[in-house]
Amino acid sequence: MKKGWGVLLRGLGVATTILWAGGASAREDEIEPTAPPPPTAAAGKLDMAIGIAGTTDYQSRGITQSDSDPAIQGYIEPSYGLGPVLGDAIVNVWFSSDVDFGAGVQGAEIDVAGGIKPKFLGPKWSPSIGYVHYFYAPEDLSPDYGEIYAKTDYTFGEDDKFTLRGLIFFAPDYNQSGFTGTWVAGGGRVKLWKKVGLYAGAGYQFFEDPNAFEQFAWTAGVSYYWKSLTFDVRYWDTNLSADECVFRSGFRDGCDARVVGTISLDTAWSALFPRR
Repeated sequence: MKKGWGVLLRGLGVATTILWAGGASAREDEIEPTAPPPPTAAAGKLDMAIGIAGTTDYQSRGITQSDSDPAIQGYIEPSYGLGPVLGDAIVNVWFSSDVDFGAGVQGAEIDVAGGIKPKFLGPKWSPSIGYVHYFYAPEDLSPDYGEIYAKTDYTFGEDDKFTLRGLIFFAPDYNQSGFTGTWVAGGGRVKLWKKVGLYAGAGYQFFEDPNAFEQFAWTAGVSYYWKSLTFDVRYWDTNLSADECVFRSGFRDGCDARVVGTISLDTAWSALFPRR
């Protein structure tokens, strides 16, 4: 029993390095960047990242998805090493509880993503390309739809102090509306101290539908890392009016400025159970 606890605690300690080096995997469209991931596993190696979080408000692109209420979220991300050029092939399954769009129906969201994280640009770059599909339960909570995405982080400076992120998400049939939707965003992070990161970012949601309300969203926050835990506090806001927000979120105040707190635990199978 003592030996088992020792392996677990040692694994959580190793996961601290993974978390700060690679960042927690959550929703694929997060604005804030992470530092570059650890070196790619040798070809043919299988691993799995795991995480769970509690947040005061599930925010997506500056708009509440939970009627400004708390939610529990988590993910699993199996990955397979394809070598030093192609990097990793990944599958990410992410979920959130307490999804609420104001129609009298509450439920859950499940995002399923697949893609690759190539390494051909070198150790300072962290590109990722793939596809993510958003499912809802019960089905009448919201129409499901998918997005094709591409994003990359670039880290520079002494001790990799600075990280920049750019991303684009394209929905061929946004919310099953028959029109396309495009999310373009970018941001930056600075490592203030070894365990503290400060970040900011902004994005714009475009719609092909002339009757849809596009939005500009921005965020800024600070994260503190301890062991495998991340303590995050961030500010969100958008340019949507109350009437426009009803159309986008189901609530008049769902796009207002707000501060969101999140505590998350992230680790990996290889950190918990290292090979000898």
